[in-house]
Amino acid sequence: MSNEISLHETSRLFAPIYREVERGERVLLIDPEAPHWIITDQRGARIIGELDGRRSFGEIVSNYCRTVQVDWAKGWLHCHTFLGNALRSGFLSTLPFVRAPYPGRPEALELDRLSELWLHVTNACNLSCAHCLVNSSPSGIPGAETDFWIRTIDQARDLGVSRFYITGGEPFLRSDLFELIGRITREAELIILTNAMLLRGEKLKRLSEFDRTRITLQVSLDGPTAEVNDPIRGKGTFDAALHGIKEVIGIGFSPTLTTVVTRSNVTLLTEMVPLAASLGIKNIHLLLSHHRGRSIGSDSLASPSNAELLTAFQNVEAATEQAGIRFDNLDALKSRLLGRPGVKRDLSNAAYESLCVYADGAVYPSAALAGLPPFRMGSLSDQPLETIWRESQVARQIRSATVQKKARCKDCYLKYLCGGGDLEHSVLYSGRFLGEDPFSEFYEEWIIQTLFSHAEKRSRKKIPSGYDRPILFATMGEGVLEEAQDQGARAIGGFEVALSRSACVLSVDLDHSRRVVSDFYGAAAETPQPALCCPGGYPQEDSSHIPKEVLEIAYGCGSPVGLAGIAAGETMVDLGSGGGIDCFIAAKKVGRQGKVVGIDMTDAMLEKAREANKTVALNLGYDVVEFRKGYLEEIPLPDRFSDVITSNCVINLSPDKRQVFVEMWRVLKDFGRIVVSDTVAERPVPPGMKANPRLWGECVSGALTEAEYLSRLEEAGFYGMAVIKKNLWKEVEGYRFYSVVIRGFKYEKKRGCNYVGQEAIYLGPMQAVIDEEGHLFPRNQPVEVCTDTAAKLKQPPYAGSFAVIEGKGGDQTVSISASAEEETCCPPGQCC
Repeated sequence: MSNEISLHETSRLFAPIYREVERGERVLLIDPEAPHWIITDQRGARIIGELDGRRSFGEIVSNYCRTVQVDWAKGWLHCHTFLGNALRSGFLSTLPFVRAPYPGRPEALELDRLSELWLHVTNACNLSCAHCLVNSSPSGIPGAETDFWIRTIDQARDLGVSRFYITGGEPFLRSDLFELIGRITREAELIILTNAMLLRGEKLKRLSEFDRTRITLQVSLDGPTAEVNDPIRGKGTFDAALHGIKEVIGIGFSPTLTTVVTRSNVTLLTEMVPLAASLGIKNIHLLLSHHRGRSIGSDSLASPSNAELLTAFQNVEAATEQAGIRFDNLDALKSRLLGRPGVKRDLSNAAYESLCVYADGAVYPSAALAGLPPFRMGSLSDQPLETIWRESQVARQIRSATVQKKARCKDCYLKYLCGGGDLEHSVLYSGRFLGEDPFSEFYEEWIIQTLFSHAEKRSRKKIPSGYDRPILFATMGEGVLEEAQDQGARAIGGFEVALSRSACVLSVDLDHSRRVVSDFYGAAAETPQPALCCPGGYPQEDSSHIPKEVLEIAYGCGSPVGLAGIAAGETMVDLGSGGGIDCFIAAKKVGRQGKVVGIDMTDAMLEKAREANKTVALNLGYDVVEFRKGYLEEIPLPDRFSDVITSNCVINLSPDKRQVFVEMWRVLKDFGRIVVSDTVAERPVPPGMKANPRLWGECVSGALTEAEYLSRLEEAGFYGMAVIKKNLWKEVEGYRFYSVVIRGFKYEKKRGCNYVGQEAIYLGPMQAVIDEEGHLFPRNQPVEVCTDTAAKLKQPPYAGSFAVIEGKGGDQTVSISASAEEETCCPPGQCC
């Protein structure tokens, strides 16, 4: 039984109150109050514009047919597909939208625990940078004693802190820094902000002793050359910083390069990208200037205009994309914009989930406000950290602020995506926590441009597949792993609220899903887990040449190879090949003249597969199998490479399935086929289940519904879709999951709609059928078709169901498919 929403003649749908933004052929629809957004084309926007709850689905189809000038069959297909996808995205509903007004975060959040703590361990520094926020210098206060910081760390851990930041001054001036690092990294993550100039000799040796996965270094450099950097940071600092960066990379750390954006360097920021690439740096960060410290009154160190910032950020985005480097400002913005719909961003986490302890032991809401008397919350020499956090008047004042009270933001359609801007910028430039962020115009335009850029990259219209229905180019929440929220402030009152982190450090782990899956299956490669997914037996005739140790780590939901109709001499690609079981089965079928390539991202599995292939090749008497490391979203193979692509319970593990399907279409030869085994959910998987890493690895969290799976494959360009096998797999927390085998074909349009007098006759047994392009074929009635459609109907899976007449009155050519009995992928009683 399916819980998918079905649309019929009298169905009525509802759209929320939304804001529309057009850029060329694409239209962004934003539901401000959720928040939620989708990007569609002009036809899709027109359809949604008619959803007032009064018009029936049948009326919407009729209006669409008149407006777009298509027949009823094609209009029905277009509207049915588009509205079904929009419903699944959550942007539309079968019921009117009725929402309680959001009261603001004071009534929607309650304190639960701290999640992060900044430790400003010293205000002494080996430099006296011209733009330093806290006026650090060699004569700055050295900071509290070691015991004080140890006690502070322990108090923070008791309050739930899982991430620490160490800053200054220059932290590596402290002789006890490594003791503090050791104390923190026993159980928590640590980010250290440094100029890297002291990282050599004994300090470098001590640093090398720590776990690289628990420590991130963020290194400051304010220009791509000494001529730009040194006037800001001091003579010789450019070369010294580069030396330190090379040293830490040499011992296995992967630092982030951070640059404060000023009028003196704004036009040169793109040059930071090739510099970073030459050093082996994989991540850069741009810090917007705070209105405090030594830079006050300096024209060259002041912040550029919003227009200049937008141009600079766009240029850096393009440069980092080309260089393969992460731009973490963009990554942080995308994590907010592309996250789960319905989560309201409301200002920053300062005083809610995050605090800063200054060098003298005083506590402040954030690192950017540290040392400023109006924001002093108390001192740890007088009160425990928890008391200051909960009872400080400064903290209470900040927690009473909400985006709902900001004059400009409260009526902005982007307020819950933007979150009201940066709290520190607001108060430092205006003197009020509810003051306006001076960069708000920049944020607004950057958000819109980022959404359209995201949609452009996900656009499937360039694929010559013939898919011409209204399309959702992008939707909020698609392609992003749902993570358990590490929040110290707990949402109450039925609202989902998130708080932004300090702009000083924005790095996010966008490879989290890949790491979860890779670690999970890496462990499974070392220690076989018989209950993982739903492994079943393999027929003896298919597996007799395969080593036993490979069969023990064959995780999946039923091999699709037996249903793929693989012929001798074909090339097959297996996605998520694991220990190689399906590749080795296919090797026997393709024979000496064929080829099999397995793609996997897990080193441990690849090692097992390559080792086992030696035995398989020896047993078969030939070697046609190759294993490559790669991601499903970026298959390391050329265009039109494979006759058939298989995958065994792996695609569900990808957070970006749309991109996986597009890559599969690209790699297939014309008229090639996919036969994939995977898990599907009876109804959409809830957020809590999606955030469970164990269930993600067990092929549960990432499962789509069957209808969504098929729809996304069609959007990617596949036709002739069919579920050729389906079994109930298991039930988890009241949700049913099925194991399915899905088959589809690729046809690449070559001539467009070129009519030369060809006609197609559907031979039955149905009264009539509609193909993927909306052509209606009544049984035994000739229908004029273009050359592309005629070619497609002569190939599987349609061959044998249609007669194609070459020219009116000409000879009738009937394509009949082979009648070879299809093999089964699993023995009776086992999942597939």
